[in-house]
Amino acid sequence: MTRLRLASGSGEATALPWPVRWSSWLFCAVVALAPLPLGSVGTVAPAIWSILLGIALLGVLPMRLRGSQLAILAVTALLTALAMLVLHEQSALRPWSGVAPNALWAQAGKLLPAELPPAVSIARSQPFYSIGVGIGCLLGFAVGVVLGANRGLARGLLRAVAAAGLVYAICGIVTFAIDPTRIYLLHEKQAHLAWLTSPFVNRNTAGIYYGCCALIWLLFGCELIERHWPSRRASLSRLLARLDMPARRRLAGHAFGWLTCLLAMFLTGSRGGAGISLLAAVAAAAIFFRNRVPRRYGMIVALGVGSLVALALLQLLGGGVGARFSTMGLSDEGRFSTYRATLRMIWDHPWLGDGFGTFEWVYPAYRTDDISLRGTWNRAHNSWLELASDGGMLMAGATMIALLAAFGVLAHGVRTRRRDVIVPLAALCASAAGALHSMIDFSLQITGYAVVIAALLGAGLSQSFRSGRGGSGGGSDRDAHVTVGRQVNVDLARRSGGAAGDSI
Repeated sequence: MTRLRLASGSGEATALPWPVRWSSWLFCAVVALAPLPLGSVGTVAPAIWSILLGIALLGVLPMRLRGSQLAILAVTALLTALAMLVLHEQSALRPWSGVAPNALWAQAGKLLPAELPPAVSIARSQPFYSIGVGIGCLLGFAVGVVLGANRGLARGLLRAVAAAGLVYAICGIVTFAIDPTRIYLLHEKQAHLAWLTSPFVNRNTAGIYYGCCALIWLLFGCELIERHWPSRRASLSRLLARLDMPARRRLAGHAFGWLTCLLAMFLTGSRGGAGISLLAAVAAAAIFFRNRVPRRYGMIVALGVGSLVALALLQLLGGGVGARFSTMGLSDEGRFSTYRATLRMIWDHPWLGDGFGTFEWVYPAYRTDDISLRGTWNRAHNSWLELASDGGMLMAGATMIALLAAFGVLAHGVRTRRRDVIVPLAALCASAAGALHSMIDFSLQITGYAVVIAALLGAGLSQSFRSGRGGSGGGSDRDAHVTVGRQVNVDLARRSGGAAGDSI
């Protein structure tokens, strides 16, 4: 039976209610499996995940919420209410705001014999059908916030994401070597035939996903090293001497998971995914060991060394990515032309946009001649610009402000927490990497990836606040008791029963 140690440290244990246990397993299963069916694109897979996440949310109702969790959920409810208001205004025949309908309806009415009731959206029902990603992210975030208050459950989520990424990476590498034109030998690719995309259709989404999984494996390894850090003068020989055989096996396992996910990331050939993931990994490692380096220049040196390691990995494992950087640079002209066209779309309909999910139908009217006629641009390749063009600047602005506030809370948690710092740190670096990557692509519009980031973000926000006395912040995981920046006598801690855990 899963048990919780009270935050007061009294040793008294309370059992998690069985609905909470089942909900936590269901939640981790959904987060782990969401990327598998081709990134859960379309309407069926997001609907299934939303139903399962809704069941998981009902199961966690017995958990007592702290004030910080209630505040996070209240802000989420306000943002959801704004999205529902925008959705109503886009689809209603008589919007409450009295905003003028899209002019295309009047033009179409002149050409067609039938009368067409005008609306703000150029496709009346499309905003409703396109909210599947948002619903999945909302439910995943809410469950992550509720369950994330428990240290053991929050760390279990990290394990589920890391393990799923490792399994996908191994299967993807093996099947890619057998037949690179198919996804896991089952689904025939329509594009990116020379690059690894499994389990997604798009290689850029696969690249940033594997990068986030590699980040979690890296932080697990950093935590293990921190736990055995020499109490006096630090050196590699002393660190290796303190690592017993079980610890070395665990460290080797973390290194294997990290390198395997990195290899899968490089095989995608994604410039943005690889570059941003490496930056996030360097930042995460430097922040984690910030108390182990000299205060004046230590962080700069750590970032410099980390950058050199990242460049070495890029040269060693990422030859394809490096070649694409050399031949194509950081971006291509088609993206910049699309960004300019999207800005004109925002300028024409700034407040409510053209309708959620309607970019594919609106963009041809703004497409310029300097973009190749090959291919269909059904995405803006910038999720934030597309959100502003589809949902209006109010919706996009509120979302960005909420996300920046979440980053601030996560940074506060990384700075103040003394245990389980990898939970808010992984959430901060992974979500920041996803947000940054979505400025040059559309990874956060893919359900299989967005649900993972939303779940990590919710759990990280809950772990950014210290558990109150008698709260539900305890965890059965002995790994949870890792103190960053303090000298830890591992042998004494083990004899006293307060050691950080022995297994990941």
